[in-house]
Amino acid sequence: MTTFTPPAEFPHECQTINGRKITLLAVDSNGAYACLRNLDTGPTLADIQKPEHLRDIPKVTSTWQNVYPNGGTDEIFLSRKSADHYAVPSRIGVMRIDKTDGVFTCVLEDV
Repeated sequence: MTTFTPPAEFPHECQTINGRKITLLAVDSNGAYACLRNLDTGPTLADIQKPEHLRDIPKVTSTWQNVYPNGGTDEIFLSRKSADHYAVPSRIGVMRIDKTDGVFTCVLEDV
């Protein structure tokens, strides 16, 4: 689970323990945060949030690899565009590897 790092500057984006994205605007003398909720309909003023109800937004790092019929892959690319550029005609797909808070997930794209 992601922790909450108190911000040094405002505004600061984070999320609630429910996963809703919010923007912190200020902190009061009791350590509670005034914030805006970032909703699809536009931001609205939210209740004061306590630090124990907040989490940092997980940082996701993605890389891509080309996949070939013999099960082989080539080098790791930092962008999908680079993977596409260096692919050879026998490529059967592109694998995206996401790292979020130390956990890896793989998605096979364009099979």
